[in-house]
Amino acid sequence: MTKYKYIILILALSFVFSSCETDFDTIAEWKDITVVYGLLDQKNSVQYIKINKAFLGDGNALVYAQEPDSSNYGFPLTVLVEERDESTNNLIRTLNFGPTTIYNKEPGVFYYPEQVIYKKTLNDYDTIIKIIQSGVIIGYDTIWLNENHLYKLLIQYPDLSKEISSETVLVHKFSINKPRRKGNMDFDPEPQNPQEFNWDKAENAGEYELKVKFHYKEIQFNSTDTINNSITFISATVFPPAYGDEISYYYWDDNFYSACTNRIPYEDPADEQNIKERHPFYIEIIVSAAENEFSFYMQVYEPSTSIVQQKPQYTNINNGIGIFSARYQRKRDKNIHPDTKAELAKLDGLKFIY
Repeated sequence: MTKYKYIILILALSFVFSSCETDFDTIAEWKDITVVYGLLDQKNSVQYIKINKAFLGDGNALVYAQEPDSSNYGFPLTVLVEERDESTNNLIRTLNFGPTTIYNKEPGVFYYPEQVIYKKTLNDYDTIIKIIQSGVIIGYDTIWLNENHLYKLLIQYPDLSKEISSETVLVHKFSINKPRRKGNMDFDPEPQNPQEFNWDKAENAGEYELKVKFHYKEIQFNSTDTINNSITFISATVFPPAYGDEISYYYWDDNFYSACTNRIPYEDPADEQNIKERHPFYIEIIVSAAENEFSFYMQVYEPSTSIVQQKPQYTNINNGIGIFSARYQRKRDKNIHPDTKAELAKLDGLKFIY
C-alpha cells in the first residue's frame, strides 16, 4: 500500500513540475469580428453608423484601445441601407453611407477625440402635419425616413470577402399629452398629490426614457457674460403598460426644489462664490422611445445588480456583433410659473433673483 502511495506521489509531483515548465498561450487565435452600432431616427436629416473591429493582443488591452488602428479598419467599407416597403419588400431607395471623421468624441477607454464613423445626409423627405390634441393643427414636422418602411443594413469588404447585415423598423411618432403645450410649469413646495407626465404609446417602441431638465442662467462677478446652465431633476426608464394607449409617470413637486438645493451649487466653493446671481429660464421635457430590439439590447447589457455578473450575448447583427435599430424623441419646453420663480428665490444659498 505504501509503495502505491509513493508511486502516485511521484507521478503527482512530476505533473506539477512539468506543468510549471509548460508555457500556456492565453491569447486565442485572432478572429475578424465586426462591431456595429447604428440607430436610425426619422427626425434627423443626418444618420450615423459606427463600425469597428474587435482586437486582441498580448499586453494591456487598455493600451491597445487607445490606438486607432486597433479598432479601425484600414480600408473603407461599403455601407448601404436599403429602404423597403415593409409589406411587399419592394426596394424604395438605397442610402449610401460614407466614412467621415468627427473630432469631438469625449474622453474614455477608446481613442479620442477623433472618431471614424459612417454618415449619410438625407435629401428626400416628407412634410407631415402634427395633430396633437383634438384634431388641432399646431405645426409641421419634417420627417426624413418613412416610419412605415423597413430598413436593411448591408456592410461589405472591398474584396467582397465578408458581408455583414441587419434590419430594423422605425419607432412611430407619438405625442406628449401632459403637461399641455399651453400654460406655465408650476411646482408646489408642499404638494398634496403627485403630478403626471403623460404621452402616447408609440408603435414598435419597447421602452422610454424620460428626462426633465431645469434650465437657468448664471451671472458671475468677474464676467459680463451670461452662462446657460441646467440640471436634470427627473431621469427615468419607463416601460409601456400591457393595455392602453397612453403612458404615465408620476412625480412630486417638492423633489424639484430638493434637486435644486442639492445639485445647483458648484462643488468648488470658489466657483460658487463667484456666482453673483441666477435666473430661472425654462423647463425642458424629453421623451425618448427605443425600438424593441434596442430596448432588449439595453436590458441585456445594463449594469447587473445581482451577484451573477456574467451576461448572455445579444446582437441583431448577422456575421458581426452590436445593434442596428431605431429611436424617436419628442421634446416640450415650458415656461416657469411666477409662483415657482418666487419659491426659488426663497431657497438659501442658490442666489435666484425674482
